[in-house]
Amino acid sequence: MVNVILFVPFPTMINTVKDRLQHLQHSEVHIDVAHYFGTPEALGQLSNYDVIVARGITYRTLCALYPDKHVTNLNFDGTDILEALQECRDTYHPRSIGLCIKRDELQSILPGLEEFCHAHIHLYEVVDEQSAREAVDACQRDGIEAIVSGGTVTNLCRDRGIPHIYIKMRMETVERAMAEALKAARSINTERTKSNIIRMILDNSEDAVLAVDETGHVLEANDQAYQLYQLAFVPEWRGCRVDGINPALTFIGSPDHPCRNGDENLLNLGGQKYLVKYKLITGEASGTGTLITTSAATRILQEERKVRRDLALRGLAAKYSFRDIIAVSPVMRSQVEIAKRFSLANSNILITGETGTGKELFAHSIHSASGRQSQPFVAVNCATLPESLLESELFGYEPGAFSGASKEGKVGLFERAHHGTIFLDEIGEIPVTLQAKLLRVLQEKEIRRVGGTALIPVDVRVISATNVDIYQQIEAGKFRSDLLYRLNALEISIPPLRERPDDVLPLMESQLRIFAAEMGHAPPALTAGAQEIFRRYAWPGNVRELRNVCERLVVLNSGRGIDEEALREMHFLFPAQGSASPRPRPQAEPQSPQPQPQSAGEAPFVLPPVVKKKDLARQLGVSRTTLWRMTKRQEEQARQAAAQGQETPEKP
Repeated sequence: MVNVILFVPFPTMINTVKDRLQHLQHSEVHIDVAHYFGTPEALGQLSNYDVIVARGITYRTLCALYPDKHVTNLNFDGTDILEALQECRDTYHPRSIGLCIKRDELQSILPGLEEFCHAHIHLYEVVDEQSAREAVDACQRDGIEAIVSGGTVTNLCRDRGIPHIYIKMRMETVERAMAEALKAARSINTERTKSNIIRMILDNSEDAVLAVDETGHVLEANDQAYQLYQLAFVPEWRGCRVDGINPALTFIGSPDHPCRNGDENLLNLGGQKYLVKYKLITGEASGTGTLITTSAATRILQEERKVRRDLALRGLAAKYSFRDIIAVSPVMRSQVEIAKRFSLANSNILITGETGTGKELFAHSIHSASGRQSQPFVAVNCATLPESLLESELFGYEPGAFSGASKEGKVGLFERAHHGTIFLDEIGEIPVTLQAKLLRVLQEKEIRRVGGTALIPVDVRVISATNVDIYQQIEAGKFRSDLLYRLNALEISIPPLRERPDDVLPLMESQLRIFAAEMGHAPPALTAGAQEIFRRYAWPGNVRELRNVCERLVVLNSGRGIDEEALREMHFLFPAQGSASPRPRPQAEPQSPQPQPQSAGEAPFVLPPVVKKKDLARQLGVSRTTLWRMTKRQEEQARQAAAQGQETPEKP
């Protein structure tokens, strides 16, 4: 609601003007009509009005009293003056007339007015009550026979018995002035609505917000800032310098303590730390101030933890750290130390090694130890996605970019990893046509979505991994050499398990404990003979194969220690130093005994007797139902791994 007040020269006009303006009253505007004689003290009590309409001395007085309000001038026009002069001529037939108003441009048209009235016209400047009295005194001294004027002079003439004519206010003039006033009222109402919305937004913010102009003076503060900075004890806080509220505060453009858009600093208030952010308030032509936001550091940490939890729930957080890497052998410990040093840099890293050696575990660990640890970690297996799908997954796509695309479009993995790390596993399998686009992302640090034209800047560290010989791929024309040089700014090579036998037993002990804990019993112990078999085995599947063996050992263990005989009873065959994987014998009934082929230099193996499931369950001390559940769980895990086609990170 906007309140408007209109001042009329005489009290007899109040009802007439109210009736004429009745159609302008509505729910957003309230109009009052009033009359005050002269310039009384009551004019200083109009603070509840947004728009004021007045004329003459009253208008000029109100402009001085309320410089911040919209005051509309109900001004005389030429027709009003001519009608008043004509009435004076017809009523008094004077030979001289005193025209007591603010002169403006009347001096130039004075000869024409005198010809119209058939009388001499003397102009007397009237701008306030004092000049009105002086004008009436001068008219009497000059022998003026009649006076034409506004309300204040008219009242003085009436008191002194001087012939006078009041310059009447035509309703057309009133309505024209009111139209201007209502236009201002609508603008005020719109701005007030915007201000209220902004105020509600600011007050609903958990942060303390100060709005400061370009000279550093406070324009506005929300409730949180009012409380945090104790503005109740700061006299005239609106309009005061922001460093007067707190000496540590500044503003953009400050000559004493300059800061830039986006700057942040810590502030200590009442023994607590707060984060202060400075953001430029921009106008149409240039900067017009600073928005200062103050947040409690404890709340920021809580929000950061929440964000990290959300990222973890969405699979966008690193799951492992260097504590999860088991490294006993010197060669492996050396690679871990190199990876730790690499994590402190911001360069791209290429991790090489055979399948199953734990390349993804290294990638997770490097991210967890880097300065990007609080940002997203996004992993993608480049070998499991076709070229068209891989491009849209990496870079995203715009709505309707291709048939079947989402109407909302999709954010790519590079965008999701912004400020964080993206892990490109099996990078050697990426199609050549897509390598050029990936190279541009690494060089320019910007991506373009599929079907889009806009370039989106991204800040991403790339860790890639491969189990193929990239240099052979380059010679075969399957991989770009310039892309390799972008990917392997730093390089780590993880040795296979057969080259670090000292790591085998610690890894097995760790995995046996994990699987035993899942099944709710103690891990089985390995005899010296069994340990030697495992140490001497070549492990072509590396750590992934070792995990599978440990899981089978825990599932099939009868509760006693595991020795060579136990391995045979559990249907495992281990060549003394062969390359074949240890694997259980099939459980199907044999048709007839078949001789096993024997390699040169390989010790002969005797086939273990076939054990039926009910006998195996009795030996393990479990029911056939429990054994069946264990078997089904392994089969389901194998199916899921085959369906996903992705390697799970192992702990070397």
